[in-house]
Amino acid sequence: MIRCRPVGVLKMTDEAGEDAKLVAVPHSKLSKEYDHIKDVNDLPELLKAQIAHFFEHYKDLEKGKWVKVEGWENAEAAKLKSLLPSSAQRINKFF
Repeated sequence: MIRCRPVGVLKMTDEAGEDAKLVAVPHSKLSKEYDHIKDVNDLPELLKAQIAHFFEHYKDLEKGKWVKVEGWENAEAAKLKSLLPSSAQRINKFF
């Protein structure tokens, strides 16, 4: 795990319900390379398309599972989602 900052959310639904994915970049203290990325819309369109494509297809081989990508939300939405108790609970199970 590395220190990072959220820049967006990929809104998705799967067979179990809402399944949003946070998109984050390394914190400036770790890498200055991403300082100019403040929001998901600052990412190259190709990279956003590649991320969405991956998540549209990563369950293709699992019987009965599906994913629908619904679009992107901005950095503010990502910050709010990253503060949700469920996010913290998922992180804490690794430590």
